[in-house]
Amino acid sequence: MQSEEMKDAIKAAYITQLRHGPFTLEEVGQHLVKDPSDQLQNAEYFQTQTLDRVTRYSLTAAGRRLIKVVLAGGVYDVLHVGHLAALKEAKELGDVLVVVVATDITVEMLKGRKPILPEEDRRELVEGFKPVDKAILGYEDVGFGFEQVLVEVMPDLVAFGYDQKKLEEAVGEIIQRRNLKIAVVKLSRFDREKYASSTSLRQRFVEASK
Repeated sequence: MQSEEMKDAIKAAYITQLRHGPFTLEEVGQHLVKDPSDQLQNAEYFQTQTLDRVTRYSLTAAGRRLIKVVLAGGVYDVLHVGHLAALKEAKELGDVLVVVVATDITVEMLKGRKPILPEEDRRELVEGFKPVDKAILGYEDVGFGFEQVLVEVMPDLVAFGYDQKKLEEAVGEIIQRRNLKIAVVKLSRFDREKYASSTSLRQRFVEASK
C-alpha cells in the first residue's frame, strides 16, 4: 500500500499534466501541502526528462493505475446546490474528479441559445467547487469532441446526471466502439423541491430582468 504522501503526489501529477504535459517540481508543488521532491524520485511512478536544462516530470502508466479518475460534465451556466450535490457524489466514486465544461459554441448548438456566462467563467467557477480537482473546457466539435475528451482524460469511470441520457448514450457508444475500459455511472436524481434546476433558475432570472 502506498503512503498518503505518494498518493497525493500522484494525484497532483495527474492534475498538473492534464492538458499541460511534463511539469516542473514547482508546478506540481502548487497542488500539494508538502514538498513532493522525494516522491517524484520514484522511477516506477514518475519519469523525468531535461528540457532547456530544466527537469520535468510525468506520471508513468504504473503511477496512473494507482488512482481512480472520475469524469463528469455539463454546461454549468447557472450554478446551484444541485450541481454541488452531484459533483460531491461523483467525487466519492474515485480519487480525482475532472469536470468538462461545455464551450459557448457547444451550448448554442445543443440548446439553441447562448449561455449566460462565457465558457472560461463557467470553467473557473466549476473548478472552484471543493469536490472538483480539475475543470477543463470541452471541444467545439460536439460529436468528435466527446471522444477527444475521453481519450485525453482516460477516466476510470464517467458519471452522468439523471437528465444526461443522450450524452450517456453517445459516450457509451464511443466506449464500446473504441473498446475503452471505462465504467459508466448514473448519479442520483436530485430532489426538485430542494434543488431548483438550471433551466428553472434561468427562467427566474429572465423574468426578474423584465
